[in-house]
Amino acid sequence: MRPTSASEREHQYRFLASLYLRPPSESLLGMIRDGSIVPAFAGGPGEEGPADLREFLAETPGLPGLEEELAAEHAALFVLPSGVIPHEAFYLDPDKRLGGKVTIAVERFYGGAGLSLLDHCIEMPDHLGLELEFMAALCRLEGELEETRDAAALPRCVEFQRTFLEEHLSRWAPECCENVIRHARRGWYRAIAHFTLAFLRSERAHLGGRHAEGARLCEPVQST
Repeated sequence: MRPTSASEREHQYRFLASLYLRPPSESLLGMIRDGSIVPAFAGGPGEEGPADLREFLAETPGLPGLEEELAAEHAALFVLPSGVIPHEAFYLDPDKRLGGKVTIAVERFYGGAGLSLLDHCIEMPDHLGLELEFMAALCRLEGELEETRDAAALPRCVEFQRTFLEEHLSRWAPECCENVIRHARRGWYRAIAHFTLAFLRSERAHLGGRHAEGARLCEPVQST
């Protein structure tokens, strides 16, 4: 069952963002070791992610240095220049220039939503983890607006989500995830990539439906 409430979607986005931004925490490692991580994947869309995860969990007892193993793979995939380069500019800029026009457009979009994600983060604005974190922040705002019954601001918040997904995340994150699936040595990051692909597909359907149903959605946000 795919998440549809604002709080469920916020949790899903934030969970995925954390997995791309940093290696597994000690608490997450504990969930991997005892298998309690499975529901976090089984409750989402798609089947490939859970299959990769089960394969990885079957290998885990034979990995004495699990923390070091996953930290090294995280660095190889998402930090080193030989990895998948989890930045929008690498996939959409003709010159693959990080920090250029594509990156600036993402930062401007954040500012247009009145949200700042960069105060305590060293990553560039177009890092996959930060773009997922931005969507989580918008989902959180959506939930707050639903509680206050703000009929004017709520459609605009939903439209910010749909526009960012269509103009940014959906244009490059799938290719990045496919690269992760091809290059990951262990099933852990393959599971994360498959899960991300399925979740973003479900989000496009969810937000597309919200857009089609809403008569009062704001004009699309332009990113240049």
